[in-house]
Formats: sequence, C-alpha cells, structure tokens
Amino acid sequence: MDKQVSREVSRSFRSNDELFAGLGADALAALATANSDVTLVLARSGHILDVSYRDGGLKTWDVDGWVGKLWQDTVTVESRDKIRDLLQEAATASPTRSRQVNHPGKTGSDLPVGYRIVSFSSWPHKVALGTDLRAMADMQQRLVRAQIEMEKDYRKLRDIESRYRILFHLAVEPLIVVEAQTLKILDANEDAAKLFGKPVKKLVGSSAASVFAKADQGAAIESLTALGARARADVFRARPATLDRYMQIRVTPFREFGKTNLLVCFASEEPARANSSSASDANMVSVVDSLPEGIVIVNAEGKIVEANPAFLDLIRVVTLDRIEDKSLDKWLGGSSVDLQVLMANLREHGTVRRFSSVVRDELGGTESVDVSAARIAGREGPLFGFVIREAARTETIQPGGVTDRQGSATQFTDLVGRVPLKDLVRDTADIIEKLCIEAALRLTDNNRASAADMLGLSRQSLYIKLKRYGISDVEEDED
Repeated sequence: MDKQVSREVSRSFRSNDELFAGLGADALAALATANSDVTLVLARSGHILDVSYRDGGLKTWDVDGWVGKLWQDTVTVESRDKIRDLLQEAATASPTRSRQVNHPGKTGSDLPVGYRIVSFSSWPHKVALGTDLRAMADMQQRLVRAQIEMEKDYRKLRDIESRYRILFHLAVEPLIVVEAQTLKILDANEDAAKLFGKPVKKLVGSSAASVFAKADQGAAIESLTALGARARADVFRARPATLDRYMQIRVTPFREFGKTNLLVCFASEEPARANSSSASDANMVSVVDSLPEGIVIVNAEGKIVEANPAFLDLIRVVTLDRIEDKSLDKWLGGSSVDLQVLMANLREHGTVRRFSSVVRDELGGTESVDVSAARIAGREGPLFGFVIREAARTETIQPGGVTDRQGSATQFTDLVGRVPLKDLVRDTADIIEKLCIEAALRLTDNNRASAADMLGLSRQSLYIKLKRYGISDVEEDED
C-alpha cells in the first residue's frame, strides 16, 4: 500500500496515544457515524462492506441494499468517474477532498451526497464519510428558478421599454415627458427636438418652462403643476418658445416608479376645421332632436346610449338619464325576441326597414310602431341606431301582411244568414290566429322557439297549432 499523506490542519491532537488508546471498535464506529450523514466501509476492491446512516428517510434510496455492491454501481452514470477518482486519491492521501455524487432513487429524484474517504495504513479497509446535500441542492434549484424568473421579468421590461421607445419616437406629434414634482424634462421625441430646435440630449434635464414662450411660461407652469397634483388629463393653450402661434397642450399624467410624470403633447390648432366640424355636428344634433320620430342608439349589448326627445315622449319618460344604459327591449317589442331579431338582422345585413313591433310605455300602454334601423361604427365597437314611428291605423289592423282585407270582409258578409254567427266568429278567429302564426314565423326567420315566445305560447302549443293549420307543410313548400 502506498504511503498515506495527511492533509494539513490548523491543529492536531498532541496526545493521540494517551487520549484514544482505550477506544474500541464501537467508539470508532460511533465517531464515524456522528461525523457524517452516510458512512460506508469500503474494501480495497471498492465493494461496500457495510453502511450506516442517521436519517430514516434515506431508505427511499434503498441505502441498505448497497451492501455487497461496487460503490460505483450505486451512483448515477455521470458520478462514476468521481468515485474512481476518489478511490485513486485515497491511495495517496487521507482524508481526500470532498466530491459530490448522486445516488439514483426509485421515485425519480436523485440523492446528492458529498463524500470524502479516510484511510488507515494499519487497516485494510477505507471509510467514506458522506454529507447529505439535499438541502443545498434544493437551495440551488430555488436560486436557479429565481434567476430564470428574474431573467424573464427583465426580458419583459426590456421588451416593454423597446416598444415604448419605438412608439414614443415614431409619434407624429411633439412629445415630452415631464416630472410632475420638479417640472424637469425626462425625455423627448425627435419631433419635439425639431419643434424646439434642440437635440434631445439638450432638452433632457432642462426645465419644462424653457419650451414655452416667455409670456406663457407662468400660465403653462401653473397648469402643469395643477394637472400633476390632480393626476387628471386636460388640455390648455400656450405658445411654444420657437413659434408665435398657439398650440393645444394635451397633458396626460401617469405613474412610473412611484412618481407622477406628465406626458405633454404639442398639437396644432385647426380652428377652421374644428369650427366646421363643430357646426356640422351641432346641425345634425339639432335635426335629430327635432324629428317627430323616435330615434335611439344602443350598443352591441342592446343597452341605450343616446335617444332623442321624441323617443322619450313615446315611452313616457321625462329625461334621458332614466333610460340610459338600460336594455331597449324593456320598451321595444312584445317580448325580448323583437330586439333579438332586429339585432341579428342588423349584424348580418346592416339595415332593417319597416319592421312591425310595439312600444310599451312607462304607464302600461302599448303602441304599434314601424322600426327602421342601421348598424354604425363607434369608437368602442359597433352601435345600432333605431328610428321608431307610430304605425298608421289602417296598417295596424293588418296582421301578418294581409293585403286582401276587402275581399276577406266581403266573403264573411256573404255568409251572414247562411251560417250561424257563432260558427262565423270561430272561423274568423282561426283565420286571424293562422295569419299571426305565419307572420311570427316570417319575422323570426322560421325560428319556432322565438315565434312561440313572440306569440306568448309554449312550444308545444305552437307545434299543435302548426299541425292543425298545416303551416309546417306550407313552410317546407316555400323553402
């Protein structure tokens, strides 16, 4: 056996023979076990002669089954070279340096252990003292995961900043970012640099007052200070330092790193165009408010956005705020089916003309109406405009679009005297009922469930009446 080389220590025992002479095998085994979490006794061939451990949880890795196996066969493939290096080093040095190896487990997770070998020249075996490194491995994995999450967050921040820089500098209007507390310019885009005749680097750090004309600096600073304190967006007029005309200064406060900053946009005023647009809008509003037909605008959910006075009179409501943001089907249609049919046709075709329906007012009354509607584009999605006018009396007595009213009346009067009045009334009711069912089917595009709801019938009752009048056969022939 090669001569053992002991690694240097700061201080060794001075009286080994005197202090440890009486220790037996049990004491040495206790010292070895106390000094490590896993202790292996190795033969010269590298076989494990015996094993001891303190943590009962290590049985998960079948530590007891290592006895009799080659040490390198109890570790993972990538750890076998480390075992061979440890055994080679143990031939010339004691104790050896610590090496971390992994023992495979039945559950899939490895057992990390740091081993060092102690050899004795007068003893044929070696002792491998192992330290359980599971806690350290868990800590390393948490650190790695934390580092990965930090990298993801950092990448997101870089992407957001890149998008902000691109949008900020591609904006067609001059923009500057001002710190609300100090009123110092934090950033500016290229259009702002062109407007003020200075490079962006010189604008950054200067006072926001310097970009306004001297006569307007006091009012501009006062407005910026007030908007920063209120944290509300607003617009004021001022002249920039390089121009002798007023511009619209749009200020939008936002929070960044716990501070309030102001995004200041310098927009050109277009008085002629603005006045023309305002006059046109005012004229349109005046016409709509003066029309005798009720006009109401709803959003994609059918909730009222705007209505003219004629519609308020139609439903007997005094002010718009009483119906605003409420569903139109509360007043329009015999049931919610009418509005659903209208909205479905508007989404598909864009316009609807002369749709027959009823309006229910707040006092419990009803009025037959004709509805025309159109789909329009809104800023926050599609809007639907409805024009509602009272139906003429001659039209209201025409159910389902019957046109030959005079002929029908003549046929019934010819039967007077030949048919009992009771039978005549019954037959008349049957005809009207059939016409109403046909009209409901046409309005709902042959949707029988919706037609039943519109007529106030159950589906079963409607199906019985369809079979009774043979309407289902007629509808199939028309299709």
